[in-house]
Amino acid sequence: MNIVNRMIRIVTTLAAVCAAAETPGLLQPGNPGPTFSLPSLSEGRVSLRFYCGDTLLKPHINNIRHIVVLSFWATYCKPCQREIPELMKFAEKHAGDSIKLFCISIDREGERIVAPFVKEKGYTLPVLLDPYRKTAERYGVASLPALFVLDERSIIRYASVGFRENDPLDVKLEGIVSDIRAGRTVTIVGSVSGGESVAVEADVASATKPQRVLLTAKNRWDAIVAVECGMSLEKLADSLEVEPQVIKGWYADLKKAATKLWEKPQLK
Repeated sequence: MNIVNRMIRIVTTLAAVCAAAETPGLLQPGNPGPTFSLPSLSEGRVSLRFYCGDTLLKPHINNIRHIVVLSFWATYCKPCQREIPELMKFAEKHAGDSIKLFCISIDREGERIVAPFVKEKGYTLPVLLDPYRKTAERYGVASLPALFVLDERSIIRYASVGFRENDPLDVKLEGIVSDIRAGRTVTIVGSVSGGESVAVEADVASATKPQRVLLTAKNRWDAIVAVECGMSLEKLADSLEVEPQVIKGWYADLKKAATKLWEKPQLK
């Protein structure tokens, strides 16, 4: 069975080579989907490994591997605004099924601009926030919308850029899911690129400025004190727009500094 799975992944990767020339940099089928932990508008912090991968992070909450659909988008992307309703239609058909869809916003303003936009548009899919675009970079996203379908083991089985008005997305997704569940090579229905798309805004540097301020010694100390006083590590990480592991690293740095400060000097 392992040999069969390997052959499927090899063939899938070869099938995507022709499309890769039209979408340079985009992570292609056959590659493991880079994991992430991102804040959500409604579900707290969400990790890809909650739903797919060789080992699920929180099996006590979810112990069923899912097919995961990721759509990278932004509020300024008009094609994205036409794609998301198609994704909602597909999600409604599979309500209760082991398929999970996430729309990952790369808007640098984060929740402040995304939350009211989602409410105004009536989007019902889970929305994750990637304001520093680290996850988008790992997936090679340079244009929007960018769509990925990952199998239950977190292997990318389909990747595309752009929205095609005359290429029904829900029909395409049905075929992709059917192929994955049957253990077949994903048949690329229609084009995987060439649809209407918008380039990712190249102003990431401005989004990193707040993080540089937060990484001062005083801000690190304030963050550690906040956690010690009972603030949730995840909530604090969201407010500072850093990963929880970063704050844990500050703890380790503080411990080293304290140890060095209080160790007894050697007598001469």
